[in-house]
Amino acid sequence: MVEFALVFPLLLILLLGIADFGRVFQAGIVTEAAARSGAEAAAVERLRRTSPSAADYTAIHEIAARTACAEARVLPETTYQPDDPSTPGVNEESCPAWPIIAVCVRDGHDPDCGALAPWNTSPVPSQCDQLQPGAGWDQDSGGAIGSHSVEVRLCYRFRTLFNLHLSLLFGWGISLGDVYLQRDRTFVVDCPPGDPTAC
Repeated sequence: MVEFALVFPLLLILLLGIADFGRVFQAGIVTEAAARSGAEAAAVERLRRTSPSAADYTAIHEIAARTACAEARVLPETTYQPDDPSTPGVNEESCPAWPIIAVCVRDGHDPDCGALAPWNTSPVPSQCDQLQPGAGWDQDSGGAIGSHSVEVRLCYRFRTLFNLHLSLLFGWGISLGDVYLQRDRTFVVDCPPGDPTAC
């Protein structure tokens, strides 16, 4: 019984750590897919709009953010709010707190490159450093000559099964708590060749 009492806490930490590793791995796959889907949706929309205005860029940002938000809704503790069907013609789908999403249309003309989704009004946590102002957003065109790209960055706070901070011998320690998953994906806008004004 004494041996079991000594070993049990370590076994419990080990088992919960294995479970959390699987959960965080799955959450990482979902956040990566959400960022890519948002970038793809925005790239398709950017291709539809020739010579976009500032309002067009705002719409492209919203399409990317709403797509990423909807795909990430399966994650625990996201703040996904579906569209209200009682207001037709108005898309109110959003994720007010988590995940945090930022978008940039990399064509050299996006006035809001790196802007957060319109529903994210609170400060970005310091752990989401890729979404902080001046976090290296590149406005240059991406992809092949004559093409552009759209970049979507996403930050999600993953909560482990329990918060634990232990100090061990020789200065070692175990720290289990919130994990901030950051993913960014870029999708190329394939502009029609030979006509630089078409995209």
